[in-house]
Amino acid sequence: MPDRPRTGKAGESLDRVEAAVHEVIRALAPELRVERRWGHPWYVGNDLVVLPGTFSKHVGVEFWRGTSLRDPTHLLQGTGKNLRHARLRSTREATSPAMIALLREAVELDRRTPPRDRSNPAPSAPPPGRPARAKPP
Repeated sequence: MPDRPRTGKAGESLDRVEAAVHEVIRALAPELRVERRWGHPWYVGNDLVVLPGTFSKHVGVEFWRGTSLRDPTHLLQGTGKNLRHARLRSTREATSPAMIALLREAVELDRRTPPRDRSNPAPSAPPPGRPARAKPP
């Protein structure tokens, strides 16, 4: 049985909805690159920024630092420490002023944040006044 096209509101193709999100991101931040993380193509600047992806009934837009974003229209969902997501079902939602504002703020937050050092430094010495852990025999 052939795959049926995934559709959102009013039968609109979710692939078109996702493409609209990608267009907005590229227009706001052409400097972002796409890197695969955990098998998914994230937009990356100084750190991870955003991940759009199509699900069966909506397009999800994952914001790496979602808890740091202002969200007056309450588009963001989730309860984790940092990550938040929005569910979109039409190109109208994907290109809405509220979604563009969230994407713009996520990009600006990334631009203001210095790159993280992702190297694995040697373990540091214990804080003053605390003994070092003894190595097992």
